[in-house]
Amino acid sequence: MNSGTSAEIPKLPDYYYSHKNASECVGCGNPDFKKHREIKHFGFEFVFHRCDNCGVIKQIPMPNEAFFDWFFNSDLFFSAKSSDSNEIWGFYDYFKDESSRLKTSRYRHKKLSKVLGWDKRNISLMKIGPSTGTFLHAAQQAGHEVRGCDVSDRFAGYAMDNYHVKIDIGRYENLGYQNEQFDAIMLLNVIENVPNLSAFIASIRRTLKIGGHFVLNHVEMKGNLIEKLQGDKYFIYRPPICYVFKGDNLNHVLSSRGFKLVTKKRDIRFMHLEKITTLLRWRWALKLAQALGIARMEFPIWAYPSWISVYERTE
Repeated sequence: MNSGTSAEIPKLPDYYYSHKNASECVGCGNPDFKKHREIKHFGFEFVFHRCDNCGVIKQIPMPNEAFFDWFFNSDLFFSAKSSDSNEIWGFYDYFKDESSRLKTSRYRHKKLSKVLGWDKRNISLMKIGPSTGTFLHAAQQAGHEVRGCDVSDRFAGYAMDNYHVKIDIGRYENLGYQNEQFDAIMLLNVIENVPNLSAFIASIRRTLKIGGHFVLNHVEMKGNLIEKLQGDKYFIYRPPICYVFKGDNLNHVLSSRGFKLVTKKRDIRFMHLEKITTLLRWRWALKLAQALGIARMEFPIWAYPSWISVYERTE
């Protein structure tokens, strides 16, 4: 796939489903969607709706598979800095953050290993949307059998070249993995970006062993002070986001599909001020941090805020 440039803004409706899909709600069988946020930047307008019955927030109409195949291979995703975009579609400078990502992955692997007993046995681990492969690298170093799946050949190439992990290119639900193939399936910073969420969760359940663990994180909208402060400028309201969850939304979705919540922890990750201030659109703070020489200083933070949840397949 060719990488995008700052000029390659999606041509609507080419990258959106033709139907509005307002009659479909992953959280309940009786959706009642009301307009939640109408976003008027990023070069075109798009709308998030909230279901009054269950609280799930979704983008309507939904971006389609063609959008994600383009987006996760585009410069607009990987580097707003190099694409000269005034909007952070994805990241300010993705590959420049690799040291932070590696620290975060090692920290997450250490914590999850203690909770799930991975430090006492080897497991077969699938990570969907593995990014540059840092978590798979940490797990492989610990002796686990690891594999990834990604729609981005740029990510896959980087992970295989730098960490020598196996990455399949394509959409998880279309790649024909075997029933009960994996002991654990992970997705971090992915669940919000899945348009066909019901089919996607069904494929995870099918390929995960009974008793196996499904590990994921998500941004929590309940009591989210940053969202209240920033409104439609909040970073979650971007074109690639399909679903946003609040309170028990996600737990209800998964528990109704054969998963049981095992534990839920704050998602701590290593970040630096350059990334934080650009996500928050605080250009003044970025300039100040750069002037003080601390823009690239890394530290652990409960970001966004997001949670890591661990589920067990029960049936």
